[in-house]
Amino acid sequence: MINIFSPTLIIELTCLLFAIIFLINDRTKFWRITLIYIVCMCISEIIAKYMGRVYRNNIEVYNTYTLLEMSFIFYAFHHFLKEYIKIKKIILANYILILIIYFTHIFIYGYKAYNAVTVSVMSVFFVIYALLYFYLLLKDEKYIDLKFHPAFWWVGGTLIFYFGSTLANFFDDIIQTKILGNLNPRLLIYTTLNFFLYGFWSYSFICRARQRKSYL
Repeated sequence: MINIFSPTLIIELTCLLFAIIFLINDRTKFWRITLIYIVCMCISEIIAKYMGRVYRNNIEVYNTYTLLEMSFIFYAFHHFLKEYIKIKKIILANYILILIIYFTHIFIYGYKAYNAVTVSVMSVFFVIYALLYFYLLLKDEKYIDLKFHPAFWWVGGTLIFYFGSTLANFFDDIIQTKILGNLNPRLLIYTTLNFFLYGFWSYSFICRARQRKSYL
C-alpha cells in the first residue's frame, strides 16, 4: 500500500475539515469559492503525492495547481481590498501579467519543468497586496475586533506563507542541503509555512462562522 500522507497533506486535510464545518452553510460567494478551492487543493496534493511516489514525477500536477492557486489568491485579495480602494483594474492587470509569465515559461521550458518564475513573481505580488491590506486596515477608523475578524487572519496567514516562501526560493540552494542526517531544511520550512497558512485560514473560517451568526 502506497503511503501518500505527509505533514503538509495532514495540515491541508485539517484545513478542509474546518472549511466544511464552518463554511458549508455560508452563502457569501467568496467563502463558498474558498471551500471549493480547498477541496481542489487537497485533491491536487493527493494526486501529486501519489504521482511522486509511483512515477517519481509530479511537476505537471503542481504546475496545474499553480494556475488554480494564482487565480484564487488574486480573487481573494480583490475581495478584501475592494472594501477600501478601487483595485479591480490593477489586480486584473497583475493577473494577466502573471498568466503571460506562466504560459511563456511553459512555452520555453515545457510543462514538465517546474514553473518557479511564476511562483516567485506572484508571491511578491501577494506580499505587496497583504501589506497594502494591513496598511488600509490600520487607517480604517471603524472599530474592528481583530481577534474575530476573518479577513485579518486570512490575509495574515497568506502574508506569512508567501513572504516566507519568497525568502525560501531566494535561498533555495542553501536550504536544499540536508543537515543532521536526512533532515531537509526546505521540507521543514515549507511544512512550517503551511502550518501557519492553513492554521490562520482555519481560524478565519471560525471567525467567519461567528460573524455570520452575528448578522442573523
